[in-house]
Amino acid sequence: MSLSSLVGVPTQIDWLLRILVAALCGSAIGYERATQRKSAGIRTHMVVAVASALFMIVSKYGFFDLLSMHDIALDPSRIAAQIVTGISFIGAGTILVRKEQISGLTTAAGVWATAAIGMAVGAGMYLIGIISTVFLFFIQILFHDDSFINFIILHVRFTVQVDANNHPGILDELKDFLSKNEVEQISMKIIDVTSDRIIVNVDGIIRNRKDENDIILALEKNSDVHRVNYSRGGMN
Repeated sequence: MSLSSLVGVPTQIDWLLRILVAALCGSAIGYERATQRKSAGIRTHMVVAVASALFMIVSKYGFFDLLSMHDIALDPSRIAAQIVTGISFIGAGTILVRKEQISGLTTAAGVWATAAIGMAVGAGMYLIGIISTVFLFFIQILFHDDSFINFIILHVRFTVQVDANNHPGILDELKDFLSKNEVEQISMKIIDVTSDRIIVNVDGIIRNRKDENDIILALEKNSDVHRVNYSRGGMN
C-alpha cells in the first residue's frame, strides 16, 4: 500500500500548495539576484526552494506508514538524511568557475531536486513526486529562455571599473557620458588616484534590453578613458 493511499486528498493538496508557495518565494529572491546579474537567478532559486520544500515534506510525512507500526525498532529516515548530504557533494561537482564566470548552478540544483523526487517516490508519495517532476520540468524549460526572463526583468545592474585621465571635472564628465548612454542611478567610488590617472568603480542601472556591450565600447572610445573592466554581476 502506497503512502498516497493512506492520506486524504486535502492533505496532498496542502503538500502541493506548500511546494507552490516555496516556488513563489524562491522566484522572488531569484528575481532580485537576476537584476544584480548574479549567476544564481530565478530558475536556480525556484528549483532549490521546490526541492527544499519537497525534502521537508518527505521528512515529515514520508515515513508515516512505518512509524504507525508499534513494533518498529529503527529510524526509517536515516538513509534519507544521508541522501540529502551525499547528493549535495555530487551537485557541487557540476559547478564550474571559468574566468570569473560561474556555470552549472542550475544543474547542481536540478540534481538536488531530482534526489528529492526520487525520495518522494521511494517513500510512496507518488502524486507529489510526479507533480513536482512536471513542475520542475516546466520551470527549467520556461526560465531557460532568455526572452521570457528579459520580458519580466525590466532593469539590471551595470558595474564597470574605469581607468581614466585625472583632470578637474572628470567624474562629472564620465557621469554625463554614461547618462547619455542610458545608465541611470549612477554612483562612483574612487579606487586609486595619481596626479594624472584615476581608477573609479561605476555602479548604475540599465534597461535589461539595453546591450551593455554598446556602453562599454563607447567608453573605450572616449579619449579620456584608458581601460574599462567589466564583470557581469558586479565587481564583488
